[in-house]
Amino acid sequence: MLPFLDLTDAMNEEPFADGMTEELIVRLSQVPGLRVSAPTAAFQFKDKQVPVPEIARSLGVSYLLDGSVRKSERTLRVSVRLLRADDGFVVWSDTYDRAHEDKLAMQDQIAGEVTSVLARLAPPASATPPR
Repeated sequence: MLPFLDLTDAMNEEPFADGMTEELIVRLSQVPGLRVSAPTAAFQFKDKQVPVPEIARSLGVSYLLDGSVRKSERTLRVSVRLLRADDGFVVWSDTYDRAHEDKLAMQDQIAGEVTSVLARLAPPASATPPR
């Protein structure tokens, strides 16, 4: 898991982006078979330009989840990507547009949807799980 980026014009949605990262860590850590790095490990890479394979080695993971937050008028767009750690290629991605009213509910909804997708993508318990 990597910290989500605030790509809004005003760059004023960083608390939402950080909250999205935290919520996903909490939700994904509850999926059997997934190993998820702690928030302190994830946030050490915030605002740093480090190649995906190097981050993956540092965290000891097979996959990385990252994303961004953008805004247009009263809509927030959250983009989420699952990256294969060894080469950085995207193996899954999606975009979620939500009205800007209740940010906590939005984080909860998106984290739930992403967790459902990634739980389906997780390999069987006998295989090496994404971390």
